[in-house]
Amino acid sequence: MKKLMGNMALLCLCVCLLCGCTESTVIETSDYSDLPQPGPDGLVWEQIWEDWRSIYEDTAAYPFIDTVNASIDSENGSARFFLLTNSVISEEEAIQFAMEAVKGFSDVIREQDLSLEPSGSDSFGGYLKPFEIYVMVGPDGTKADRSTWILEDTVPAGEYREFHNSTAAE
Repeated sequence: MKKLMGNMALLCLCVCLLCGCTESTVIETSDYSDLPQPGPDGLVWEQIWEDWRSIYEDTAAYPFIDTVNASIDSENGSARFFLLTNSVISEEEAIQFAMEAVKGFSDVIREQDLSLEPSGSDSFGGYLKPFEIYVMVGPDGTKADRSTWILEDTVPAGEYREFHNSTAAE
């Protein structure tokens, strides 16, 4: 009986300690200022850039890629994509990757704004529709030397076509 009472007391002590532990770990806060905030357009651009880069700088999926960068100039209606490689790839590979990365950029934005049209076989996606799209693919180590670029092209706003090397005719 004494042993049973000792075990019951130990069990009650453990329950009391556990109740106190769970209550003390609850932290209440209403300050979310350290989290990325939506811009005036309602989009969380920090998250968009992070998500896009994590997909298209994935060397397991794209072993030739070094970095992907882009800029959006809403005032002038231009979107510029700079896709830098760590090795030489064919023009066909550059075109395929550029198409995926540009469409993927628009689709990452669509994840935050479902009212936008997704990219498809005949569209870069709803976000990019009003923008002129410039794309450049080239080796990172020689990016300043335009003659080493694999692909450079500009698609007018509202149009859709596969990228092609506009510097090849020069």
